[in-house]
Amino acid sequence: MTRTDVIPLKYHKHKKNEPYKPTVDKKEGDERHWNLKKLLGSHESAHVIFTLFTQASVGAFLLLVLGDWLSIPGFSLLQLWSTKMVLLSVLVILTTVGLYKLNMHLGKPHRFYRGFYNLKLSPVSREIAGVTLFYTGLLGTTVFSLFDTVYTDWIAMVFTVIALVGGPVGLYFMYKLYRIPARPFWNHWQTGTAFFGNMLSLGALIIILTTMAVMPLEQTTELFSVLFKLLSLGVALEAVGHFFHSRDMKEAEHEGAASFYWQTTRFGNAWIARNVLLGMSLLLGFYLAMYSGDNAVTLILTLVLALSLSISVLFSRSLFFVTVIPTTMPGAFFWKNQGFVEHAREIGLADNPQHGVVYERHHPFKVNELIQTIKETTLEQKLEQVKAIFMSR
Repeated sequence: MTRTDVIPLKYHKHKKNEPYKPTVDKKEGDERHWNLKKLLGSHESAHVIFTLFTQASVGAFLLLVLGDWLSIPGFSLLQLWSTKMVLLSVLVILTTVGLYKLNMHLGKPHRFYRGFYNLKLSPVSREIAGVTLFYTGLLGTTVFSLFDTVYTDWIAMVFTVIALVGGPVGLYFMYKLYRIPARPFWNHWQTGTAFFGNMLSLGALIIILTTMAVMPLEQTTELFSVLFKLLSLGVALEAVGHFFHSRDMKEAEHEGAASFYWQTTRFGNAWIARNVLLGMSLLLGFYLAMYSGDNAVTLILTLVLALSLSISVLFSRSLFFVTVIPTTMPGAFFWKNQGFVEHAREIGLADNPQHGVVYERHHPFKVNELIQTIKETTLEQKLEQVKAIFMSR
């Protein structure tokens, strides 16, 4: 049985009494493409930014606090007031941007509080609660760290503990909410290695770049040695997950195999670039963890590492969202057919409301002109002018 939409799936059974099983239908051939506009400019970009920024912020905060509490060599440098305040400010900005993008992604952002309604059962509600606790603790720690008194130190400690609890809880339920059978491409332990690997690698990278900006490199050798090792561990964790995920999805008999097909064809060049940059980041991280030579070389290699790691995680998280295919009923020629939706947007059919397709961005029509038209014209003129107003968006 074949599908009439663009999803690369068909359904096959070997024997009469067996159920149909999804298999890949290579409708688009085997040619690889970049498709960066669809990859990086999708409707899911808000989730890409939110998840990456949150994981990076939680990772950096955990390293900042636990590194000092556990007396890890070099981490005492991060407790210097100027360094600590700059780092906390960066984390506040990143987390704020992530939460803003997530809330603006909602259909009704002013109803954000509804996300807390189902804490008893919903991983989504628990994720929101955990991230909110982390954000509250991060803000409190930042504000009360500005002052140097016994009372404010105790209050800052309370907020630090709140953030230490809320951050891991939020990330755990962020992982759990994507482990759902209805999305086989996500329902794999690789989701956990990606999320917690990014927490380590991006968290360490934020601390490295921030410390480089406020402190001479001569003082950071011991600290950077540990941070580059942690960064490499996070990258290695993510890379191992990707390897086994690709192997399992390629051989699967479910929608995850079709997602993998899209990943290696429709976005094949970006997928290969992600793998190359991830390997490059791993090698640079290990090298810099052992390197203790010229500061200029360290600076250049660190910037190259930051660029390669940032691009690789951006591509990786975008592929995670863009290529997923749900286990839902097939689409028809037009209804629930993503190919028709994209075609309608490209050629202008989406301008006509009767086609049932809307643009990704908001295109408001002119309400005042519409009202004035209805009042002053004949029926035939009304129809023509209303159509013109809608067509002009």
